[in-house]
Amino acid sequence: MTVSTTVRLKDKTAILRERRFATFFAGNVVSKLGDAAVPVAFALAAYQVSGSASGITWVLLSLWGARFFMIATGGRLADRYDRIKVMIGADVLRIVAQGALALLFAGLLPVQSWHLCLSAALYGVGTALYNPAQIGLTPELVPDGRLQDANGLLSLVADVAFLLGPVFAGVLMGTVGFTWVLWIDVASFAVNLVLLLRLARIHTPARRRPPTSPAAHEVAAAHEPTATGDEQPADESQPASEPEDTRFRAGFAVMARYPWFGFGMALWFVVSLGIGLTAVAGPVIAVESLGGTSAWSVLATCLAVGSLLGSLTVISATKQHPWRAAAAVVTLGAVLQFTALTMRDHLPTAVIGASFALCALTTAACGIVWDTAYQSEIPERYLSRVGSVDNFVNAVGVPAGMLLGGLFTDHYDVLFLGISLLLALLGIPAARLAGRQRKATS
Repeated sequence: MTVSTTVRLKDKTAILRERRFATFFAGNVVSKLGDAAVPVAFALAAYQVSGSASGITWVLLSLWGARFFMIATGGRLADRYDRIKVMIGADVLRIVAQGALALLFAGLLPVQSWHLCLSAALYGVGTALYNPAQIGLTPELVPDGRLQDANGLLSLVADVAFLLGPVFAGVLMGTVGFTWVLWIDVASFAVNLVLLLRLARIHTPARRRPPTSPAAHEVAAAHEPTATGDEQPADESQPASEPEDTRFRAGFAVMARYPWFGFGMALWFVVSLGIGLTAVAGPVIAVESLGGTSAWSVLATCLAVGSLLGSLTVISATKQHPWRAAAAVVTLGAVLQFTALTMRDHLPTAVIGASFALCALTTAACGIVWDTAYQSEIPERYLSRVGSVDNFVNAVGVPAGMLLGGLFTDHYDVLFLGISLLLALLGIPAARLAGRQRKATS
């Protein structure tokens, strides 16, 4: 790492001197690290309790099913009420879910598979409530010019936790057991809860802040982006006395007013589809064409390292990157990975691994740029519902890709080609429309 890069990183992390974001970030770090071991440890515990792989399947269905059905509610609540209070409630729910299960594993009652499914479902509900609120809260805690830095730091924490998770799970399961994995998770949520309570005392939600002056309000209205991103202001003809539409579908309605967001969301759905397909097809191809399970270990490591480097790349960048460029880059990265997989019989594992790392790097980096773009452009009153739409699309895309990978094992090359074509068809309009977006100022 060069001196100039070190200086840039120090400049980017200067955002932690902002007390509100520092409080929020500290809780996020503790919570993510406490969560790190849970996915792997939970899967092992489900297998041990049920005695078969079906136990893992039911736990995963409980977790993702709850997230799927509750994510609309999460976005609606976060846009209607105080986002910090929604996050506090979500953490309380996850503490109950993990704490109750920990008591069962400590010997309170004999543990059965449905106990793990219920805990996973409650955990999924808590996550579905927490994530949209966090998406809407982050822009309130940092200056506009620092939002990408904030998203980069949050993404970096998630990447580090993802890398360390399997290691933590292996060490804890082999020493103190699953009960302590749960208690550590409970403790991390409790720390985050305390810090959120502190944040609630020092932060005033944006929707409660009085306008500085009527003139400032007129300027803000004049600069709000429109469906085309051109000269005309957004339609604010709805009377002030008319109640705001708090339904989840209002988040989808935003796509009609901001076409760049709609095409961007479609592009990310196909990217998520590709991630799910790779999760299933990757191990199969590694075993059949690349020499065995060790090859998949190499590819999976490349994915994790690439994602981490992607977050570091954004954090160390000298300027904020536009979504227009990011839309093209994420498309190119994914297409190159699928091209390498299609040519697997003619390429060494190292080259395929490099394509995996590049795809993960571009996905992580461009994901941060995407989050920053819509957090900056979409009006605050829609932000959590838009975030829940984002989570919803990804939550559907990944398992749909896994399903395709499981159903069409003999036609992977056709799937790779089809997804690559979809990425190209969506990436072009996503980039072109993004070029006409304009920042909403206030």
